[in-house]
Amino acid sequence: MLPTAKIINDPIHGFIRIPAGRVLEVLNHSIVQRLRRLSQLGLAQFVYPGAVHTRFAHALGVMHLADEALTSLHRKGIEIPPSTWESVLIAALLHDVGHGPFSHSLEGQILPHSHEALGELILNQLEKEVGDLSEVRMLLRGKHPLTFLSELLVGQLDVDRLDYLVRDSFFTGVQEGLVGTERLIYTMTSDGRRLFIEEKGLTSVEKFIVTRRFMYWQVYLHKGVLGAEWLLRRWWMALREAKALPSPFHLAPTLPPEEGIKAFLRLDDTIVWSWIHQHSESSFPPLRALSRALLWRRSYKIHFLERGETAEVRRLQWEESLPPSIKPWKEWFWIEGEAQNQAYLPTQGEGIQIVFKSGRVVPLLEASPWLRELSEPMKKSFVGAIPAAWLESLLQ
Repeated sequence: MLPTAKIINDPIHGFIRIPAGRVLEVLNHSIVQRLRRLSQLGLAQFVYPGAVHTRFAHALGVMHLADEALTSLHRKGIEIPPSTWESVLIAALLHDVGHGPFSHSLEGQILPHSHEALGELILNQLEKEVGDLSEVRMLLRGKHPLTFLSELLVGQLDVDRLDYLVRDSFFTGVQEGLVGTERLIYTMTSDGRRLFIEEKGLTSVEKFIVTRRFMYWQVYLHKGVLGAEWLLRRWWMALREAKALPSPFHLAPTLPPEEGIKAFLRLDDTIVWSWIHQHSESSFPPLRALSRALLWRRSYKIHFLERGETAEVRRLQWEESLPPSIKPWKEWFWIEGEAQNQAYLPTQGEGIQIVFKSGRVVPLLEASPWLRELSEPMKKSFVGAIPAAWLESLLQ
């Protein structure tokens, strides 16, 4: 255990211990402090008003759970060098540093990269100021020699998922997200290479998988949340179409990596909201309407297609309701997509492993065959439209 520098009170985990040294230095860096201004759940607040928690609070929670897990493993006789312990906590703090405004809602829109790829580029910049982060990179890439440490951070039962499920559950008020994080961490063990869950923790793992399934349909893929996220993405497309993106973001796809990252790190939710306000009087009708839709909460109404139902029929019905003045812009206010929910992905690595008292190790799906159905992706096609009655006022 590393020496403590300060204590932070968290509504989910209680007191969170911040170690002295490089962990505290990284926590206080402007790149990490920027996470205070990024919403964890994007525009889920349109559906769940309490869901205004931040990426920063989540990063702290992940670091805390990583520290708790390392402490538990250490008590079971698993040796972890202090420098590696420190790297694990830093990796936990930085695991989401590549997110931009509204988190997943605009991922790939501002710069044409995933948040993981952007995180790698940001680590290059941070390394110039806080020193070598090569071990942190190995941990986040799943390439650390002590494989169980990478699994702890980026595995199927990692501290990232453990924190966001209970945190998102708390702030949305959706009780289905509650999982026994303490018991899951307590039952983690290792042979020095892989991460295992002891037999007595099997029920808690099963609940974790089921909880994740529920939370995706109840929160992350809720129709209202999907509609709000698509509204924000369409707004960004309209901003680009109107050539209204401030410099240098109109050049984002062609920017050299270092320049692109510097510009990206200047963005947060508050800046994007200021652009939305600014363009609510735009001369480009789709941008004006979509800006106002965001300000007035007039999202796309999402409909999951039933078997035998086609998007074309729904689209024609919607188009018939549009007045002639709106029809020239109709493509901006109609969407088609697919929602996919897969609670457990055993194909990633070797999946969750259960160790029985006899020492026998079996994959989770062998220990709990009934979970196989939850490991299959469940897909739902959907369509969405902004109702004609709303569009008339949005386009005025």
